[in-house]
Amino acid sequence: MVTTASLADLLEELVRIPSVTGNEDAIAGFVASRLAGVGRGEILRSGKSVVWRGPQQGRPLMVLAGHTDTVPPAGNAVPRRDGDNLYGVGTSDMKSGDAVMLALVESLDPARLRFDLAAVFYDAEEGPAENNGLGRLLNEMPWLRDARLAILLEPTNLQTELGCNGTLHMEVRVPGKAAHSARPWLGVNAVERAAPWLAEITKVPVTPHMIHGIEYRETLQVTTVRAGKTRNVVPAELVANLNYRFTPDVDVAAAEAKLLAMVPKEFEARIVDRAPAGRVSLDLPEVKEFVAQSGAPLAGKQGWTDVARFTEAGIPAFNFGPGIAELAHQQGEYCPIANLEPAFRHLAAYLTEES
Repeated sequence: MVTTASLADLLEELVRIPSVTGNEDAIAGFVASRLAGVGRGEILRSGKSVVWRGPQQGRPLMVLAGHTDTVPPAGNAVPRRDGDNLYGVGTSDMKSGDAVMLALVESLDPARLRFDLAAVFYDAEEGPAENNGLGRLLNEMPWLRDARLAILLEPTNLQTELGCNGTLHMEVRVPGKAAHSARPWLGVNAVERAAPWLAEITKVPVTPHMIHGIEYRETLQVTTVRAGKTRNVVPAELVANLNYRFTPDVDVAAAEAKLLAMVPKEFEARIVDRAPAGRVSLDLPEVKEFVAQSGAPLAGKQGWTDVARFTEAGIPAFNFGPGIAELAHQQGEYCPIANLEPAFRHLAAYLTEES
């Protein structure tokens, strides 16, 4: 029987396995071993990702998905319990979701499900987008693209979070001319040249957008600035990174055009990373049914998640998990233990024929 205690124990076991991006071999082995103990379905491997495909009975395909990698620990590699919380790197993002997925596969009878079920435990979500394991799996296992719906167990604090914002990173180079700081008139200080533009670009307001009655927030932030190589030389260039988070009603091309228009033509600008927004799938009957059945509050996903990768592949998807997104990548990251059982229960009820 799956209980709060058994889910907490499983989460703690997962957190004890180091799985910083690029080093997911051990956790992939652990997950594969647990899935082998289920005794039904098939286990598929691709690099450091593991996919469980349940018995196929001609029902619509449902995919549960979660990444197994974490950011590097910051003094929180070893899990610990404190009151009602389980602390440690990856507890919220997103080994709590992985624990719930494993428990669902281990405990549910495929014959009683209303869907053919697949569970995807993928690698390299926290690294560069081109290395993301889910993208590789969708190409290597095209049957996943036939899914009627995908549920990504990213941290949502038991909310149903629809879609996700897209993201762009643009590198802006402001050229100058080096000179000794004792004779600055012989050069052009790139910092001074960039200052008026930086003063404006850092004041771009957060802008709410309503989609299907759900709020998403458009943001633009300067996240890195570098200039100068030594203390007594006028810097010959300033390089700033802009991170633009655009809402699900905007495509990548329009987002790029908007961002480029914000940079003076005399500066150099190039997009260095991009990821599309995730479509809001509230129009799908199965999503409406989950919302009604679970009673989970509705919200928009402000950060980027692989819901975007699913919807770009034509698979409706949403986020629902026990972790808390605001704690992701924090030294004090934790997951409320009390969130584990409701996440399991809501998903089990939705997947089961008798729900």
